[in-house]
Amino acid sequence: MNKIKYDIRDKKIYLILAVVTTIIFAVCFLMLQMDLEVENLSAAFYASFMIVSTIFLPIISFAMWVMFFDSLTYLKRLDKYGFVLPNNKKDYDASLEKLPIKEDDYSMQDKEESNGSKALAYISWFISLGMAGYTIWYFIRFSHMLENVGFFGLVSIFITLCWLVFGFYFFKQRKTDKYRDDVDYKSTLKVRKHFVEGFVTIVVLLGITIVGAVNMYTMSRYVERSKENPEEIVEIENAMLEV
Repeated sequence: MNKIKYDIRDKKIYLILAVVTTIIFAVCFLMLQMDLEVENLSAAFYASFMIVSTIFLPIISFAMWVMFFDSLTYLKRLDKYGFVLPNNKKDYDASLEKLPIKEDDYSMQDKEESNGSKALAYISWFISLGMAGYTIWYFIRFSHMLENVGFFGLVSIFITLCWLVFGFYFFKQRKTDKYRDDVDYKSTLKVRKHFVEGFVTIVVLLGITIVGAVNMYTMSRYVERSKENPEEIVEIENAMLEV
């Protein structure tokens, strides 16, 4: 059965949750910027407030906005293909096959290329270009010790190529003769990754990429310092062991 992913009620709920969590996050963030009398607060409470305000609330708020835009674009695809937008998907047993169609004839073939797929491809290629610049800079920065950290440079090249491949993966999905939208349940073509889903995937992978790039630089810098000032590194390691 081809299930209805979202209905109008879902979109409204996610919008309300997104706005509320964003407001709460904004208020908590402003409170952190103010000169709070920390001595009047218990350490456990203040630490919990910091964690909730800087980690959990931003993540929850971002997730709610993602769900809202995902439901919004899904309903737009339903409308684009002539479906009656459901107020409550349970009224149709959450089945696309039971959802009424505005037009008498069922025509799901969209001849235009998917702009969402092209946008995802361009974003991936832009990140690939950024990684290429980082890789060139990395090799120049540590050119005097590539025999020790050259492996990290190769990893950076690999990440750059991965983003390039991601771009081609999204770009080929623009073709309507090979890929279909998820609501086009009568088509036998492969389902393309729609924009919101693809964008979230890119954000997650970009976060991993940034963390990897920072760690590669930090470790390379550590190796560089160990070669220039081995006594300093030994002192740092001894201090860490004592702690």
